[in-house]
Amino acid sequence: MHYLQKKLIILIGIVITTINCFSQPVNYTQQKISPAALKSDFLLLRDTLQKVHPGIYRYKTKREINRVFDSCYASIKDSMSVADFYALVRFTIASIEDGHSNCRLPKQAVDDYMAHIKVFPAMVMFINGHAFIYCSKQNDALAGAEILSINSLPMSKIVQRLFGFIPSDAGIQSRKNWELPEYFNMLYNVVFGEADEYRVIYKNLHGETVNATLHADLMANTMCPPPAVFRRPSKYLSLTYAPGGVAVLTIKTFFDGYLKQTGEDFKMFLDSAFNDIATKKAAKLIIDIRRNQGGNDENGALLYAYLSQKPFKYYDSLETTTEKFAENRHANLKLQQPKLNSFKGQLYILADGRSFSASSEFSSIVKTNNRGLFIGEENGGGYYGNTSGDDATVTLPASQISCRVPLLKYTLAVKKIKNGELGILPDYPRCTTVGDIINGTDSQMDYALQVVSNK
Repeated sequence: MHYLQKKLIILIGIVITTINCFSQPVNYTQQKISPAALKSDFLLLRDTLQKVHPGIYRYKTKREINRVFDSCYASIKDSMSVADFYALVRFTIASIEDGHSNCRLPKQAVDDYMAHIKVFPAMVMFINGHAFIYCSKQNDALAGAEILSINSLPMSKIVQRLFGFIPSDAGIQSRKNWELPEYFNMLYNVVFGEADEYRVIYKNLHGETVNATLHADLMANTMCPPPAVFRRPSKYLSLTYAPGGVAVLTIKTFFDGYLKQTGEDFKMFLDSAFNDIATKKAAKLIIDIRRNQGGNDENGALLYAYLSQKPFKYYDSLETTTEKFAENRHANLKLQQPKLNSFKGQLYILADGRSFSASSEFSSIVKTNNRGLFIGEENGGGYYGNTSGDDATVTLPASQISCRVPLLKYTLAVKKIKNGELGILPDYPRCTTVGDIINGTDSQMDYALQVVSNK
């Protein structure tokens, strides 16, 4: 399935000394693993990736990937803790630039860090490479402030360094912006060092540049209730209308498993929705796929069938490292037929960096057929396809780190475009704001409605 497996809420990376990797000690004692055992683990991971990951060289050449493998392997000179080695593994995985590949620490390593290590005492959000404080229990006045520097280091340098730990297709940064908040406090510590206090220069809501000092605290003491944009919705599918004959179709997942939990049926909903759109004679349609991280392959093709007036191709090819699928192996390899009640009016796609996997595939088909315009952010998946589907999990024996390796390379039936290795760039760019995240407002949708009403 094209969906992201549930990740650990907290990921820990500890820095290591290497040319291409990182270095930083920790302040509590952990059991060490011998260099020989760690090298054996690393070679197992490398061998698995090279043998079964069919998209390992999609964005970087074999020579470039081997350079990372060789450098990180050479850095294993002394005994290391599980967390130290995890950083090495995580950096290696992120270097492949595949958003469906990831690794997880053993629970004990997470528990150790949570119990002993103090971190930057605020929840931080990232918008277009800028960092904003969502909340800080030590200083409520910081909510909404943009961080300009921490301990004299510009935030722009901090963000770009930490992005190196975040896997995403082709290194797409719009996705890294949405992924980094889960990991920021830990990753900042391990990359830039633990500190008793943090001297922060920030821009407040009035645009003034101000200084503040925050004191390190345990993660449990820094967490606030998560913003609505990170909570699972009560319903994933909805149809509403705005003035001026504008229909708004919200699709927050393509995964039938989630829809089953909320009592929704994708096929039935789409047929009913497009019948209603036709009955109401809506001339314009916004499809909101923000935060839609993917799901069942066929649901993306089905949605586009309600938007096309002619047959269309969806997948160009599906392949593993050992075979290329015949057309009868997957429904999306066949020529797709439009629905009788397909929408013929103006189409707009509202997307963000978490519009990923199957929702990015759908977007690519819209883009290549010039069927609609895009509003919001660059979506989070590569335009030409991704590597996902079924996956293998390899558990490294000495460290017990588990890594997910996707097994199926998807290539979409799309035309080549400039910057096609990245996500689809919006025709009408508009990022969410920190105010939206804090207050639960939606200026992106307001902007989209404004754009559509003026067309």
